[in-house]
Amino acid sequence: MKDRRDPYVAAGFGREYPWLDLANSLEWNGYGELTDHLRNSTWLAQMLKHWDLAPEIPASVPFEKIVAFRELLRRLASKLHSGASLDARGLAALNLYLNVPVRLKLFQHQNGVRSELVPLHAGWPWILSRIAASFADMLALNRPDRLKYCPNEGCKWIFFDQTKANTRRWCNDRTCGNRERVRRARAKNKPPQRRLTSSS
Repeated sequence: MKDRRDPYVAAGFGREYPWLDLANSLEWNGYGELTDHLRNSTWLAQMLKHWDLAPEIPASVPFEKIVAFRELLRRLASKLHSGASLDARGLAALNLYLNVPVRLKLFQHQNGVRSELVPLHAGWPWILSRIAASFADMLALNRPDRLKYCPNEGCKWIFFDQTKANTRRWCNDRTCGNRERVRRARAKNKPPQRRLTSSS
């Protein structure tokens, strides 16, 4: 179970897939105000560490390439959410990020020897390939109905519903969910407006 005392997790990240964290790094606060976490080196370092993608931020961050990848992930997610399948163009774009040279290496662990794929060259291409692989892992589940957007128009958070009954609605029930309940309660309790009548 992920430690919710971790500020990265407490902020709503690090719970489902690395690709979702990258997609949601362009974050609306529920009231339509936008924050781009990719411009925050602390957030980026937390993401890489949380998902074990790199011990620290590699040099020369290719910001434009990461932003383009984020846009691709959001576009593909939107397509799946609408009920459409990914076309050849979308899969080809995803495969470009997955195409990095790797080799199989043996590692000694407490429970014996285990083989792992390791990159021939560590750095951003490998990191982005692992994020792309997490999107592929979600695709392999063949459950596009579990890919959802927070219905708060000022939020736009994307999440993968892992509840047993697939009933999760909000990105966070205590924030966006509670705001909607308060809004409905206020609308329900609002006294009806009196109509002004003209005197003869």
